[in-house]
Amino acid sequence: MPSPVPTRDLLIVDDHPIITVAVKSLVETMLTGYVPHAVHTAADALEIAEKCKPAVAVVDISLPDGDGLDLVRRIKEVAPSCAVLVFSMQNELQYGARALKAGASGYLMKGDKVSAVVEAIRKIESGGMYASPALAEELMRSVSKPASSGIETFSDREYQVFRLLAEGHSTKEIALRLKISTKTVDSHIEHMKGKLGSANKTELLLRARDWLRSTQG
Repeated sequence: MPSPVPTRDLLIVDDHPIITVAVKSLVETMLTGYVPHAVHTAADALEIAEKCKPAVAVVDISLPDGDGLDLVRRIKEVAPSCAVLVFSMQNELQYGARALKAGASGYLMKGDKVSAVVEAIRKIESGGMYASPALAEELMRSVSKPASSGIETFSDREYQVFRLLAEGHSTKEIALRLKISTKTVDSHIEHMKGKLGSANKTELLLRARDWLRSTQG
């Protein structure tokens, strides 16, 4: 008689209930031995991660109470053996490398085929890395040709502020979302202006909106 498959916890974090329900259903029907936990906020995700020490976490980047890249780091702090898959609408060529540097083991866009979710979970839990051919090529390019100027030189926090500016958030809203002071947000804006050669905040904002449109292309 075969030995029973050991159960392990799997954390799903997304602010859209339809996504968490879909991923949970995939896990329950196409994978064996997982106990899925679906939550919609970074705070709830951390609580589950600390309590259950999940084997795998599937995490979105855009969350109502924080940033997905920060959440990836914090999950790895409280559950170091957890393999994290970032599953997001955000362009993989813009966010993939940053997600992997934050501690994720894979990056998957929500527009990819459904079977890719199952494939990615299996691969990262077995110790592998998951990336599309396009992302793998971009990672190789970034290694062979390090960024010297522009958006690619932004720190992760600057990148978060830049994206929120592009989405139309005010300085106060960004501060609340990222749990930092408005003074810190203004400091990041000044640094980004210098890196992009923007004369003022309005010019930076226009650049951010153009960038966001290009990533959604």
